[in-house]
Amino acid sequence: MRKFSFGMALALAMVGSSSAAWAQTNNTPDTKKTQKAPAAAAAFNPRDLSGIWMDDHARPNKVVERYWIYKFTPDEPPMTAWGQEQFAKVKSGFGEHPFPIKETNDPVYLSCQPAGFPRAIAHPFPFQILQVPGEVLVIFEWDSLRHQIFVDGRKHDEALGPSYMGDSIGHWEGDTLVADTVNFNEKTWLDRMGHPHSDQLHVIERIRRVDKDHLVDDMTIDDPKAYTKPWTAHLTFAVHAKWTLQEQFCEDENTFEGIESNEVKPAK
Repeated sequence: MRKFSFGMALALAMVGSSSAAWAQTNNTPDTKKTQKAPAAAAAFNPRDLSGIWMDDHARPNKVVERYWIYKFTPDEPPMTAWGQEQFAKVKSGFGEHPFPIKETNDPVYLSCQPAGFPRAIAHPFPFQILQVPGEVLVIFEWDSLRHQIFVDGRKHDEALGPSYMGDSIGHWEGDTLVADTVNFNEKTWLDRMGHPHSDQLHVIERIRRVDKDHLVDDMTIDDPKAYTKPWTAHLTFAVHAKWTLQEQFCEDENTFEGIESNEVKPAK
């Protein structure tokens, strides 16, 4: 059974060794114990991004410290006058001073509109990465949204109309997948906090598997209409080998009040 959490808890184990302590009290060479070499790191293919991933954070008591469930960085991004004007209209259900769900103007909650990209990453649900020749496919549990990254050398398709998830192409730089996404509509929020974006939004991700169990996505947001300069977010995820994605559709949620209550209350 899978339990949803807003992070992975780390356990520390202390192991005593009476034989090692005994060896330290003896000076003869034949009674000294030699230390074992550290266990080698678990082998993994750094270009294999496949698996089911979930954000890798602890869940502290203060809502403001749980920023990753509603925005990409703890600091406010540098907005233009247009961006500030759009952000002033937002009534988000998340953050330090959230609006009640009944008062929010979040398009996801109002009309079950697709969350879009990159906002889909901020929803506290897992996603799965699948790799096939010429493509890396990210499937989000939330609304079964897909982030389709073509790595077959093609260029952006200029014939496509603006979309919720954008048009993504990528290439490998060493063991890092560089994903380039453009061609967004203006119907979505950038994150759950309500930071704005325009149709000029350009998202560049540098995705790499840093060890067997962890994935990092260094994401750069570039939108000259909404922000005075590009800004970055450092996202970390942990793999869950025994999980499977479940159905999680907006239309199936009878109410968002329960979700809101769980996300803003202190952690136990």
